[in-house]
Amino acid sequence: GKSTPFLVSLHNKYILAQIKTGLMIIDQHVAHERILYEKALKSFSANIPFAQQLLFSQTFEVDPGEYGLLKELEPHLNSLGFEIKFFSKNTIVIDGVPSDVKIGTEIFTLRGILDEYKKNQREKGLEVLDNIAKSYSCKTAIKAGDKLSETEMRQLVDQLFATSMPYVCPHGRPIVIKIPLGEFDKRFGRT
Repeated sequence: GKSTPFLVSLHNKYILAQIKTGLMIIDQHVAHERILYEKALKSFSANIPFAQQLLFSQTFEVDPGEYGLLKELEPHLNSLGFEIKFFSKNTIVIDGVPSDVKIGTEIFTLRGILDEYKKNQREKGLEVLDNIAKSYSCKTAIKAGDKLSETEMRQLVDQLFATSMPYVCPHGRPIVIKIPLGEFDKRFGRT
């Protein structure tokens, strides 16, 4: 798309961009969630996982219930780029992760996805793939407070507007707010 004249980060949380009609404000966390959610859904059907091999495999323990759940979800997690091995009754080894998972956060992220998945199952009864995609995007998206370079902000905005629903995050929250110039004029008493 056409390049935005300027992008400014507000408290490492919101991205401000000038548009024809005024000002556009983007929530960086939910914007990234939308991008990752659609990427996840595509990867389930594309079936060409791309895993980053870890230099050192990460080992962690889970309870029997989680072990069973992970075994069940493993083919789908594999589509996303997770490479997981199952040992004994409760030991999980991570050999590879999707490129969107920050190195050093592998166990934390997979645990987070598992917790989020269980919560969604309990509270929302989501369909399996939708649930994994939502849990994954929620736990791997950049957070409010993460500092982005101007290039990263630009990529985020471009990727956001390439999604099917750039204005609503997978959980139904708004991603973009537009404030018309007229609103500023009113506030400044320029009637």
